[in-house]
Amino acid sequence: MSDLKVSVVVPARNAAAWLGECLESIRSQQPHEMIVVDGCSTDDTAAIARDCGATVISDEGRGLPAARMLGARSATGEVVALIDADVVLPSKSLPRLLTEFEAGGYDGLQFGLASEADGPGYWGAALAWHHNHSRVRKWFGVSATLMRRDVLLDVGFDDEFRSGEDVELRIRLEQAGYRLGVSDSVVVRHRFDDTFDYARDQWLQDGAGMARTVRKHTGHIWLVILPLLATVRGVGLSLVRAPRFLPYWMGFLLYNYRAMAGELLRPAHKPISVGGNAAWLAAARIAPMVAGFLFWALAAIALPPEQIGLGSAVVSAALLTVQLGMLGVGPATLTLLPAETDGGRRLIATSLLTVATFSLLGAGLLVAITYWLGTGVGEAWVDPLVTVLFLATALLAATAYQLDHVGVAQERADRTLVRSLAQSLVQLVFLAAALAVGLRDLAVIVGAVAAGALASVLVGLRQLGRAHVSPDWRHGLRPRPALKLLKPGLPNHALTLADRAPGYLLPLIVAATLGPAPTAAWYVVWMMASAVFFVPQSAGFTLQTALAGTRARPGLLASALRASFLLTLLAGLILMLAGPLLLGFLGPQYASAWVLLPVLVPALLLSCVTQVYYGLCRAQGRLFESTAVAILAAILVVAPAAAVAQQFGLTGVSVLWAIAQATAALAAAWRLITLTRVKPATTAGEIPSAARHQPT
Repeated sequence: MSDLKVSVVVPARNAAAWLGECLESIRSQQPHEMIVVDGCSTDDTAAIARDCGATVISDEGRGLPAARMLGARSATGEVVALIDADVVLPSKSLPRLLTEFEAGGYDGLQFGLASEADGPGYWGAALAWHHNHSRVRKWFGVSATLMRRDVLLDVGFDDEFRSGEDVELRIRLEQAGYRLGVSDSVVVRHRFDDTFDYARDQWLQDGAGMARTVRKHTGHIWLVILPLLATVRGVGLSLVRAPRFLPYWMGFLLYNYRAMAGELLRPAHKPISVGGNAAWLAAARIAPMVAGFLFWALAAIALPPEQIGLGSAVVSAALLTVQLGMLGVGPATLTLLPAETDGGRRLIATSLLTVATFSLLGAGLLVAITYWLGTGVGEAWVDPLVTVLFLATALLAATAYQLDHVGVAQERADRTLVRSLAQSLVQLVFLAAALAVGLRDLAVIVGAVAAGALASVLVGLRQLGRAHVSPDWRHGLRPRPALKLLKPGLPNHALTLADRAPGYLLPLIVAATLGPAPTAAWYVVWMMASAVFFVPQSAGFTLQTALAGTRARPGLLASALRASFLLTLLAGLILMLAGPLLLGFLGPQYASAWVLLPVLVPALLLSCVTQVYYGLCRAQGRLFESTAVAILAAILVVAPAAAVAQQFGLTGVSVLWAIAQATAALAAAWRLITLTRVKPATTAGEIPSAARHQPT
């Protein structure tokens, strides 16, 4: 060995096929020492390591993070090089990276990675192509990296991570202020095995690792949609540059989310914090919007705007009937479920059956009325199949929506995200399959939405079973538990309807006034804006749950407002930047609608105040005043909507909605200041104890 002050640590398990070339490439650069940490290999890994002059120690099969830490503790150099067995170092690359490491004052510096397939087959080539064209390759990782030994030992890997440990470590290193980087000038060879089993293992490890990371670091919850974003980008690049890799992305997407769902379904050791619960619920609303956009984009490419407009009107009608049929049961669940002694098994069954029954009745009534009127959404009921699918959608969507409330009440909104992703992915796959076999009519759109809602319900029931709170259907329809929900629920229902109904009525009004084609453009933009609106709405729900349960504490209101503003601002900025590009992708019919976004996004920020105010009022039983505020905003939107749409088009409708949101926010801000004005002895942001009473 030489005076190159680098201790090289190579974790390896059954790596005999690659290890020799890896170690020879390291030994030729004369590091201070080579340490191979063997993970109880059953092949010649340990013997090959000794033949190459490496010190061999065993991690007793505890996994890759433990192996790296054991090697770092055994090293004697001030700088440790973590090199995986699938990496080959070009000549003089190690001293060159060390020079860059020291000159830049880095605490961690990764080699640039040039990926290649270890064979002539499809899967290795696809993995290599993906990595070489991925933005993630610029993220700091630990597969071929120099780190200061004292920093690595101080921060260390999380022993609970069997995969995704590099991303989780990077988050903590960045939070601690350490300097990290990826070299652009010093590049090593990074090999991928050339089998489907290897690719599948990579996908499963990535999905599970990201799920563990977001469970631990809720501020990085956006990682949940990373596989979906990567798939969208990868499919686009593949279409242009390498069409043969398109099948790869289907496996990547499915196996990533399969592993992610399994990890998120695993019971947590403790409830999620108020901010974390709000973030999970917001993600559960926003993440599917990405797949939802793909859904409507695919439909817009294959179907004429008239059918898209009518389809969006049917979907809006289904969501409206869900709101009508909820009867306030969802908000009541947030208040009552935390206090149930049986885990809420009877209450959950009652709530699901109640909302499903009344939503189905509401859907039937809506079909009868709009069919009699004959315009707008009423045109859809000419097809009996569309009518049946619409009724099924209303029934299943109501059940899925109530399962969301159950998850929030259990302080496990992360489960809501799993259901939402399942729903959006099934919906997208159903549509793609139908179009692939030549089905191109309105029933395809409605059927896809119904299939997605069914998937969400099935996953939700499985989640409850694994958490040992399966609904007690036998007692579900008994009058007493139903009345227990409806007593606080019905007063909440007026607030919920006044708050939500305008959003579902506007597409119907636009369809009846301007026709199906403008409705298609409005619905796509409204869907984007709704993704952002779910953030403040989630903050209001989680505040209500926290105040109703045993975890109420000083500062909850301030925490909810702060989380809502920050998350909404971030989501709004993303929408402002990405929205015009996405609309342009759909074609000129939709591209011109980007002018609506600068009107809608600021109004969404104002809704942060309104939704937190509603959450506080629900928890305190101040339903009359909050309902009055919501009704005022609803009247300002709905009453003149048809006339404004006819005179000023979609821009006028957007301005009208923004004015209503601003009015409601001003009233909500004034009442929040009044309700939280406390004596000096009380902590700022605390809800006065006298005000903490439950709704009646």
